[in-house]
Amino acid sequence: MSDLVLAATDRPLPIEVRRIEDDRVPDGLVGLGSYLQGRLIARCALSDDIATFLETRRIFAEPVQLLLAAREEPPGLQCRLFAVVAVEMPEEAEPEDPWAASVPGAGYEAAVSETGGPDLPPGQGMVFLGQIVRFARDRRHPESLGLEAADVLRRLVEGTTSEPVDRALEDLLGGGSSA
Repeated sequence: MSDLVLAATDRPLPIEVRRIEDDRVPDGLVGLGSYLQGRLIARCALSDDIATFLETRRIFAEPVQLLLAAREEPPGLQCRLFAVVAVEMPEEAEPEDPWAASVPGAGYEAAVSETGGPDLPPGQGMVFLGQIVRFARDRRHPESLGLEAADVLRRLVEGTTSEPVDRALEDLLGGGSSA
């Protein structure tokens, strides 16, 4: 398994998360888009229950810190974007459910914690916002995974990223600028 690095924003940012229509969302799930200053920065598919929970609890009412977990995997850099959010802590923690390890993404979160992932203070948790891919040919810091992850996050926040689909079309049509 390749190394995992984390990059985080230096301050909380006002993120808006809302349902979106997307033909790629599997049946039984809803699309959720994350916006920063009106720009779509990430999207994911979640169950309706989780989307409703995020909406009714107003999880994104206050600015949140963004955290990017990055690892080198084909076709280049695979990143997951999370929001660090305030969560209500129950009086007594319930024992972990035995089925939790089978939930999609559980292995990734376990890997994050095994590799020195973030130790969040009590009352904070992470919400998955989406996956970001940077192709190997577009790497700005191929010698440093940490610098590369920081660059991906910086470009996301600044709004200087492009969709992989846009990149593929640009390559087919003879473009050539990198994202």
